[in-house]
Amino acid sequence: MNHTVLNRLLLGLNCALLCLIGLPAIAQIDVTYPVERMIVQRNNNNQATVQVAGSYAQLLDAVEARAVARSAGQGTTTDWTTLQANPINGQFNGTLQISGGWYQIEVRGRRNGQIVATDAVTRFGVGEVFAILGHSNAQGSSCIRDGVDYCTTIDGATDDRVTVVPLNQSTPEFRAYEQTANTNYLPGLVFNQLATYSGLSPFAQFSWFWGKMGDLLVQRINVPVLIYNAGFGGSNMEANYKSAYDIPFDHFFIKYAIRMPYVNIRNIMNLYVPATGIRSVLIHHGENDRSNATDVIATHYFGVIDKVRQEFSKPNLSMLVATSSYVGGRFDNVRNAQAQVINRSDYNVFPGPDLDNMTARPDGIHYSPDGQRQVAQLWSDAITNDFFTKSQPYMAEPQQLISATCAPGNQLQITLPTSASYTWNTGSTDQSLTVGTGTYSARLRSDQNKITFPPAITVPTEIRPADPTISAQGSPSFCLPGNTVLQANYSGNGLTTWNTGATSTSLAIGAVGTYSVQTKGAAYGCLSNSVAYTVNPAGSDLALSMAASRRVPAVGDTVTFTLTVRNEGGCQVGFATIANRLPPNLTPISSPTLPFTNSVVSGTISTLMPGQAVTQQYVARVAMPGVYQNAAEIMTQDGPDPDSQPGSGTGDGQDDEAQVDFRAGNGSTLFGSPNPNQVPLPTVQSNQPTPDPAKADISLSMQIDRRTVVIGQTVSISLTVSNLGGLTAGRVGVQHLLPTGLSFVSSPDFTASGSTLSAVLSSIAPGSSATVSFLARASSTGSLTNMAQISSSTQADPDSTPGNGYTNGEDDTAQLDVRVTGLSGGRQAAFSKN
Repeated sequence: MNHTVLNRLLLGLNCALLCLIGLPAIAQIDVTYPVERMIVQRNNNNQATVQVAGSYAQLLDAVEARAVARSAGQGTTTDWTTLQANPINGQFNGTLQISGGWYQIEVRGRRNGQIVATDAVTRFGVGEVFAILGHSNAQGSSCIRDGVDYCTTIDGATDDRVTVVPLNQSTPEFRAYEQTANTNYLPGLVFNQLATYSGLSPFAQFSWFWGKMGDLLVQRINVPVLIYNAGFGGSNMEANYKSAYDIPFDHFFIKYAIRMPYVNIRNIMNLYVPATGIRSVLIHHGENDRSNATDVIATHYFGVIDKVRQEFSKPNLSMLVATSSYVGGRFDNVRNAQAQVINRSDYNVFPGPDLDNMTARPDGIHYSPDGQRQVAQLWSDAITNDFFTKSQPYMAEPQQLISATCAPGNQLQITLPTSASYTWNTGSTDQSLTVGTGTYSARLRSDQNKITFPPAITVPTEIRPADPTISAQGSPSFCLPGNTVLQANYSGNGLTTWNTGATSTSLAIGAVGTYSVQTKGAAYGCLSNSVAYTVNPAGSDLALSMAASRRVPAVGDTVTFTLTVRNEGGCQVGFATIANRLPPNLTPISSPTLPFTNSVVSGTISTLMPGQAVTQQYVARVAMPGVYQNAAEIMTQDGPDPDSQPGSGTGDGQDDEAQVDFRAGNGSTLFGSPNPNQVPLPTVQSNQPTPDPAKADISLSMQIDRRTVVIGQTVSISLTVSNLGGLTAGRVGVQHLLPTGLSFVSSPDFTASGSTLSAVLSSIAPGSSATVSFLARASSTGSLTNMAQISSSTQADPDSTPGNGYTNGEDDTAQLDVRVTGLSGGRQAAFSKN
């Protein structure tokens, strides 16, 4: 047979027979082992440990199973048993202890205390497994005379519990098997009731008397029976012996080259028995051995029995040997040889039926329908209860699982256990396949030609989940814990996994940041792509204030500075930093909370709730006399600030920066905090009108010679009127309102009327200014505010009205503060203009 034909045959056989459960619609749980109508061997305590395995496609906490007797009295229903807790990787596997009987195997999956998936094998048996070795009277035969077949087969089994692996001898696969004896051409684990023409793998075409024998035996022992038939018409024990031991012989239709006929029992032992176990081999030979001497026949029997036991590592495998020699009469040489085998002590061979008294043989050899019924009864009677007690069964072997790993796309890589050869139901002979949705089964061949059938793997529609999406419930930006909840949205029944470790579909956000989620497939744990969502801060309104423990320290003294950050907004602040660059000659020396280096004091603020404030302090020493201006700012914060720009410098007047000034000694040198990060201020659009050559435009500013005085000291206050217009302003009146705590002393320009000082400037030319001044004495402590205004003018002003008040913000008004203390002080320059 050429390779093309062989490959086609293999593919057809694999698709038809090796796919144990076909390609059904994918269920959430799928029992793939045992298969329908499978029967496994029981032990002598009427028990079997039964492997139950399969696939699942949803999250499960446990897989449970039980065996339910199909009919009363035909088995013992078991309790639900956990096959596997927390199954992983898409497959479950476990065992049940089941008594002899005919069952439905029920499997269910649990999740969160609920039953979420079920499946069942509707027919399964724990009972007796037999293999038949013999010639045409074992395989089944016709006996035709004058064109009439007087040895037609009787009907198959009527009892549902009599089972075979069915075999169709009319197929190309069977014809290929006859030529090669390759088990690839035989059915796998596919079982059916023994019907009249179902055939019995590996070599029988029809029921013959075995269906009737099965009915009789099952009804007596009340457990199912599985029968394999290796009978080969026209063979004898000599051919079996020589083919077993590779002793060449010639025969006109038995192919020694492929080790027929012994290869049939070999294939049963290699192909089926590992999965089902076996009780005994029923040997139905003799008629065709009549030409050999008794000792030769006995040698052949002993040799074949020894070979089966040794080759398949079953040293105590029992044999039931029929006494059978009839060909028109009995042959004692055959009977005596069979008696030697049966009567050998401690050899574990049991007497089968004596068939030589059965004469319903139309051709002198083969059985008529009535003869078949008699032989069925004789075989059933020979399989006695004593035989079951004394023989040793061999139990089914557990089958290894197919392993599965995630592959690119919506695929799996499925891999068979290591073996000598592999045959998938797809036709592939590779150890591994990359597959999508479907059911995949295989048979493995070891170096010793033993075949195993890993439970089929059912791959669900969803292997690798589709990528989830993330939506924000509530605010998309973080404000306060709980105000933002991220929701992972996906189709399917997998498990969400966040980068935080959470596995719920929703995630309450406790901080700003980037959150990602993947969907983990329910069956094989394959991960979708990671999807990310960045939660930005909703914004926080921080304000900074600063205070000094003393405003007039002596040189060498220390000053404690207090920085206070207040959350004036409605959202939580998760992070902020502050920096205070100290002026020259002011050196930090200690702080309980703020680190400092190179005259820069810095700090970190975290988790500041709305309305809360945090205060931090440090101590610095003054090294030189002078006026000090110490400035600090908020450098960073999580989220935008509605009224300030963090890190923009200390010279823009925003509420995220603060300054405090003090004077040390009598020095007038100004020492200010460095301001390297000042963001250029926007160009200020003047509110002054464009100078009009037909008008005067006058404005007022105020100056004072010191900002800090002590009681009894005098200060000099000057008022300057400027004319930016095009006409001369005549008779400009200026008024100054002294605060309580300052008293008028003298002036070349002003006259006093109570606390109001008045002066008149005769004229102010375009583009020029004029200044008037006075002396005042401090009489009480406190922070005092001086206020002044232009009270009159001969020319109208385009942007102000003379004499309409001190506090309206027009440019013909001015204010300036002075601080009066009980300490002595020196001069300090200051300037203010509105």
